[in-house]
Amino acid sequence: MPEGSKKKKTETEEADDAVDNVEILTNIPGVGPKTAEKLVEAGFSDLGKVSSAEPEKLAESVPGLSPAKAEDVVKAAAKLKEDVEAGVTDLTTKGKKAKRKKAPEPEPDVHPLPRAEEIAKAEIRSSLKTGLEEDKIKKGIPVGPKWLTKFEKARIIGARALQISMGAPVLIGKKSAPTGLFALAEAELRAKALPMTVRRTLPTGEHFDIPLSTLLESTRLD
Repeated sequence: MPEGSKKKKTETEEADDAVDNVEILTNIPGVGPKTAEKLVEAGFSDLGKVSSAEPEKLAESVPGLSPAKAEDVVKAAAKLKEDVEAGVTDLTTKGKKAKRKKAPEPEPDVHPLPRAEEIAKAEIRSSLKTGLEEDKIKKGIPVGPKWLTKFEKARIIGARALQISMGAPVLIGKKSAPTGLFALAEAELRAKALPMTVRRTLPTGEHFDIPLSTLLESTRLD
């Protein structure tokens, strides 16, 4: 092999080594590519040399590196060197930051799934009625809410006030009864003393008569 060719290969190898050293030094916390290049050029080409350097001398040798920063770099390099020797940190991957070994992940919890036929059976609904609708039907309320609406309450009080004005007997004690037709009618409603029914009509014209006492079971009168 010609001498010139051999010399060129040696220079290339040296250049590659310098690049590798720069990449390794960039794993030191606080050291970027430019600072790593300056460290290599100043002769601090590996972790051992950086970690054992005197901060003052390091600051003098590396342009732009203050004594305080140099002290931090030395400490960080020493810590990184310890991690590498202990096997905590791997610097063998070129061009990348040091990889720390991850702790083993715990095994995921295993939950048995139900059988396919059980899922299909659970999804089959025998009725489209909700729990509220079933409760209403059980109480004998085929349509509308299971409580007395404010409009129905107003109609009942108005109708009862008209009955009292026409001489209908009062259904609560007269001593504790309030004065005024509407107040008296409302007091009877609160006492659940009115033997009335509430008619609810559908848009089709079909209607249902529901006992007032049934609706009052789920109605707040306060």
